[in-house]
Amino acid sequence: MRRHWLAGLIALSLPMAAQAQDKPILADVFRDHAVLQRDRPVPVWGEAKPGETVTLSFGSARVTALTDATGHWRAELPPLSAGGPYVLTASAGAVKQTVSDVLVGDVYLCSGQSNMEWNLKDTIGAAEQIATSQNPTIRMMTVQKTQAFTPQSHFLAPTEWQTASPATTPNWSAVCYNFARDLQTHVNVPIGLINASWGGSKIQPWMSRAALQKVGGYQADLDVLDTYAADRSQAAQVYGQTYIRWWQAAGGPGTPWAVTPQALTGWAAVPDVSRNFEDWGVKALSDYNGPLWYALTVKLTAEEAKQGATLSLGAIDDIDLTFVNGVAVGYTSAPADARHYKLAPGALKAGDNVIVVQAVDLWAKGGMFGDAVRELRLANGTAKPLQTGWRYWQPPQNVRFPPTAPWDPTGGLITLHQAMIAPIGPYALTGALWYQGESNTGEAAKYEALMAGLMADWRQQFGPDTAFLLVQLANFGTIPTAPVESGWSGVREAQRRAALNDKRAAYAVTIDIGNPLDIHPRDKLTVGKRLSRAAQSLIYKASLSPSGGVPIEATRANGQVSVRFAHLDGALKTSDGQAAVRFELCGEGVGSCQYAEARLAGDMLVLSGPSVASATRVRYCWGDSPVCNLTDATLPVSPFEIAVK
Repeated sequence: MRRHWLAGLIALSLPMAAQAQDKPILADVFRDHAVLQRDRPVPVWGEAKPGETVTLSFGSARVTALTDATGHWRAELPPLSAGGPYVLTASAGAVKQTVSDVLVGDVYLCSGQSNMEWNLKDTIGAAEQIATSQNPTIRMMTVQKTQAFTPQSHFLAPTEWQTASPATTPNWSAVCYNFARDLQTHVNVPIGLINASWGGSKIQPWMSRAALQKVGGYQADLDVLDTYAADRSQAAQVYGQTYIRWWQAAGGPGTPWAVTPQALTGWAAVPDVSRNFEDWGVKALSDYNGPLWYALTVKLTAEEAKQGATLSLGAIDDIDLTFVNGVAVGYTSAPADARHYKLAPGALKAGDNVIVVQAVDLWAKGGMFGDAVRELRLANGTAKPLQTGWRYWQPPQNVRFPPTAPWDPTGGLITLHQAMIAPIGPYALTGALWYQGESNTGEAAKYEALMAGLMADWRQQFGPDTAFLLVQLANFGTIPTAPVESGWSGVREAQRRAALNDKRAAYAVTIDIGNPLDIHPRDKLTVGKRLSRAAQSLIYKASLSPSGGVPIEATRANGQVSVRFAHLDGALKTSDGQAAVRFELCGEGVGSCQYAEARLAGDMLVLSGPSVASATRVRYCWGDSPVCNLTDATLPVSPFEIAVK
């Protein structure tokens, strides 16, 4: 007889302690309070002694596996119906591991950057949502933020499964939790959530080496990443040359990384190197985000210059690229980490040595800060203090944000996949939630291929039927008053196309719930509900559209362009009762778009204007933070671009 799992859970005293064991046999993801995927074979794996037989028991199921020559093993539990709690036991020789309070239900991986990472306690309506979050059938494992230069089989920091309660949910991913909470009102099964996200991260660090190689264009940077793993100083020099080429191509003035002692006198004096530059009382820096160049000279004798040395600079917010005598010696992107860069013999010279630091501030406070010792310590132990004498220069807008190094955890390649996704192994999932793209708005043309590549990549790991639910970027930034090009719109369109071109993907529209002044919209409840709706349609086959109205064709006739929509919930309308706005008719090339008048006609929208005859594209709701008003009975129509037939 099927167990009444919900009633049993309410009566259950949690947590149940795992039995003691000599060492773990099961992989890290199998811990107390875990949720296993229902209705399909469930891979289970781990490590024991080579050649040992591992016996698994779970409910009425009992399976065995033999470890290979390296001690690794893998088995499959048979498909199980939703329920629990169960105990998962693994035995190998005299070693036994017990994992308690395990449920069977639907499991989702939640990943992306800060809007996925954003905690529930910092959202609109948090107090009520937290107070009512007691639910032992929703569980979350949060993967700690780490990076690795080779694929890992174990998490590099401790992880645990937690059950939803007012004590745990404040620090949970708000989008991930709100998705599960809403979904469970429609699909009455336990929900397991694995949150692996990192604020500011691009999509490329979340992809495997093979996936990026398949997309193409990343091999040179992957080679530099391999160099970094073996020799950080050499990798810094290689990246330094990449940076210099970028600076020159971007039209950066001069060569600040190789500033001469004479030219340095033209830079301004740093008021206090222990304080962030926003706190210097300099108006131009009071709310500045971007790079600031610091430099000073150190005089050495010929004997001193022959030695190797260690350059210590203290903490730098957020990213530094450091040069000595025009040669890059280090790059770090951890704001709180003190910088210590090794200098090989030959890096220094007799006379004036120029140390130059480009400090890139991404948000909030920036630059050097703190009271750490700043010095150049020679191999013989002599220390040259670097606490005073710094000068600075603020570069122009066109070189505001340089390319990141391949080993940068959030802006580089593959290292988050290797540390935070690879250790999840082939854990059985229903799907993945992906909220990311803000950090890729400067390279929107690549994003559709990257998104498709990530979905294919993760399906290699988690199974070919893994569903993907994408969050389309919300409105943020400049409100356009005329047709403009926009990296934010480019990523939104790439997300839309990537989802529509994948039979196991859907997306949630958020263009109406952002904040032009805040990249972190606080309404995560609506985002979670829209992802839940997308899941209900895509995965659970509910009779509703996943994302609202979708344009399916644009045709020209009788001096007008008509756009036809499908997947509508009711008729097209406008949210404010006024005419539909922010429709553009575009020709070929940049700068060819013009606003058009729009008229609603059932499932059609008819556009007119002087550019109808030359139009090859229709764009809607284009710009960083556009004001647009087309909707159906339930959801806003997504921003889009579509060719005119």
